[in-house]
Amino acid sequence: MEISELTLKLILLLIPGSIACIIYERLTIHKQWTSFKFITNSILFGAISYLIAGVIFSNFTCDKSFESFWDNLPTKDIPYNVILKSSIISIVVGFVSTGIDQYKLINKFGKYVKLTNKYGDENLFSYFLNAEDVDEVYVRDIENNLTYHGFVNSFSETDEIKEIVLLDVVVYEYETSTELYFLDKIYLSKAKENLIIELPYKEK
Repeated sequence: MEISELTLKLILLLIPGSIACIIYERLTIHKQWTSFKFITNSILFGAISYLIAGVIFSNFTCDKSFESFWDNLPTKDIPYNVILKSSIISIVVGFVSTGIDQYKLINKFGKYVKLTNKYGDENLFSYFLNAEDVDEVYVRDIENNLTYHGFVNSFSETDEIKEIVLLDVVVYEYETSTELYFLDKIYLSKAKENLIIELPYKEK
């Protein structure tokens, strides 16, 4: 199947946005994106990358290739130089966007100006375990009469289950708090309603 020059140009133009989008998708917590959402976000990230690259290279390196980029956008001319430089900038855009999402800067600003009380886009389970003060936890497995005390290594959640990996684990009997045994690491997978996570009290 032959690819027209215009189609090839469109594919290449999406490279910077796709790079930033992949970095953001890999490093942030969210539901799996549809193809439409990935393409839409790639276009948005791409536009941001081209604009920032244009400002940087036009003003600080006297690069004139960005000046005609937007005018030649409908043509078949492929601006390889612009795409390459924007791809480099897109890596930074991806990491910066990840940081904005990770530290909830937009949500914090919205709360500061009293526009919203929303904490973020991820579920409350991930938001709770991502907090800076959450490292040592007690996981209650009431069904099996066990309590796990350890340090959070990793976690995830699906529509059906919650998963968590703990390090330096002490296992107790739930009802009596009797110490049973020690583990270097444990993986726990439970239904959403059967997993309780508590933080030990820390004096301020």
